Order: sequence, then C-alpha cells, then structure tokens
Amino acid sequence: MLRRVICVLAALVLVPHGRASAAGYASAPAVTWVASAVPTESTVDLANIVTTDSPGRRTWSAAGACSVRGVALVTQKAGTCRLTLRLGATPKYSASTSSAVIQVRRKSVLTVLAAASLTNAVTRIGDAFMSRFLNVTVRFSFAGSSTLATQIEQGAPVDVVAMADTANMDRVVSSGDVMRGAVTTLARNRLAILVPRGNPKKIATVADLARSGVKVVLCDAAQPCGKYAAAMFANAKVAVEPASREASASGVVSRVANGEADAGIAYVTDGLVSGDSVDAIEIPASSNVDTIYPIAVARKPSSGDAAAAAAFVAMARGSVGREILVGLGFGPP
Repeated sequence: MLRRVICVLAALVLVPHGRASAAGYASAPAVTWVASAVPTESTVDLANIVTTDSPGRRTWSAAGACSVRGVALVTQKAGTCRLTLRLGATPKYSASTSSAVIQVRRKSVLTVLAAASLTNAVTRIGDAFMSRFLNVTVRFSFAGSSTLATQIEQGAPVDVVAMADTANMDRVVSSGDVMRGAVTTLARNRLAILVPRGNPKKIATVADLARSGVKVVLCDAAQPCGKYAAAMFANAKVAVEPASREASASGVVSRVANGEADAGIAYVTDGLVSGDSVDAIEIPASSNVDTIYPIAVARKPSSGDAAAAAAFVAMARGSVGREILVGLGFGPP
C-alpha cells in the first residue's frame, strides 16, 4: 500500500508545467490572427490583430516595420511586420507560440457602389473586410443599378461596383469605367411577391395581383427589379398596372411595409431581411426570373488602391462573402 502511494505521488510530481493533470495533457490554445494588414504611422490595439482563448501570460515580439508598446502595435513606414505571441501555460492550456507576417500599408478609403438589394450583404462584407484590413475604410453608396451606372458615367468616385443585373454592368464597361475582364458573378437571386405582414388581401399567386382593388408597387422600369418583374409577368401571362414605380427594390419594400401598397414585386432576399413588417410569397420557377449580380473593380479606382479593391472583391466572392450572402438568402454564383 505504501509503495502504491509513493508511486502516485511521484507521478504527480513529474507532471510537466502546463499539463492538466497526471492523467492527460493540457490542450493547445486557439490563436486567430484577425488582421492581415495595418496602417502606417499608427498605434493599433493588439486585440484587433490577434485573439486567443488562453488567459496565459502574453509576451510579444516584433520585427520589421513595427514594434510593440504595451498592448499596442506601433507602425511607421510601409513594409512587413513579423509579430510573435508567446502564451504562458495554464492549468487548462499548454504554453504556445504563434507568429504571423502582417502587411503595413498606407491608409486608404474604398468607395463601394452596390445595388440597393445588396445593402445588408455588402455592408456585412465591408465590416468583415475592415476587421482584416485595418488600413482600409470602406464607404458605401446603395441605389438602383441604373442609378449607379449613371452616377459612374458622370464621374462619381468608385473603387468597386456590384450591380443587380448584367445590362447596367455592361453600360459601365462600355463607358470604359470597368474592364470587361474584371467583371465576375457575385451571387444570384429570385423574385417574390411581398405583402404586408398577415397578407390582408389574401394574395396567393401572381394572378391575384391583377384583381380589382389590389394596389401593387413595382420598381421603375429602368431598374433591374422593374425589368425582371416585367419578364416575370410575361412568363405568367398576367397584366398588372402598378399604383407606383419605385427607384429601387428597397423602395418597394418600404411601400409594402408601411401599408401603402397591398403587394409589391422585389427579391426573395428583401422579404427575408424585412423582419416582421412583410411576408414573402413564392413565385413558381416556371414564371420566376433568375437574377445575376455581377461585381467588378473600377478601371481606375478612386482610392488609388487597386490592391485593396481587388481584395474586397476576393473576400466578397470567397468563403466570407459566400457565408454572408447565403445566410441572407442569395444563391451562389
């Protein structure tokens, strides 16, 4: 019995620092490098650069175009920064070392012009982009695609543009503001009938929109959502005289949500993000229209930061953007 107690005590004494117990090892902490670029001549909170679930003692070291001062990363000129984080062991986590090379770049402001129906998606993608590229501020402008094309043709600042149709993207390609080879598909969408919550007019089909006394709002005929609606009505062989035309899909949603219309034609995604104000009624595939959202970097980005503009498009079309878009009801490219 005494020998057994001595062996147990010896086993406990020989457990290396950082082990959870004599029975097993501590787990490695999770370390995530959030940012891949930081601005020049700045002081950045290290919590915005790397995160970890370990409460262990943190020791930092830096080399290149950066230095560490307390809990902040300090940068001067552009270049690369190699940042290393050493975490002390805890009863739950083992000691760990993690390093990353971070770009130190000049500050820039990207202007992203996007179709109104992309407002929620592009805003979220922009937030994710700015958390990774701390040197970039993203400014958004949302409107109907026809309006955006006109703005670009008239010289409005633009780094990235995302349209709700290919026709308006072709306009800015023809005007020389976007290169044809830069255009790629971001996402797809479909139309839906939007009605006030509870559907007081008991609308169930596209044909119901032609009933007497049903007030329907549509997008302006020059906007993609207006053109798509016209094609859908033609497919369904239904004629509808709208009570009003709106400058964008968001205008249709607003009219319906405020009870100013009995129904409207907008995108499926508009119904999903409208909260408790509207209901969306599915339109059969035989009548519906598959809509394409192209995205591109401007030929001459207003910010002068073509690399940042290209990185924004890459994120929008990559796993981050895909998760956001699919979560909001958009279809993949």
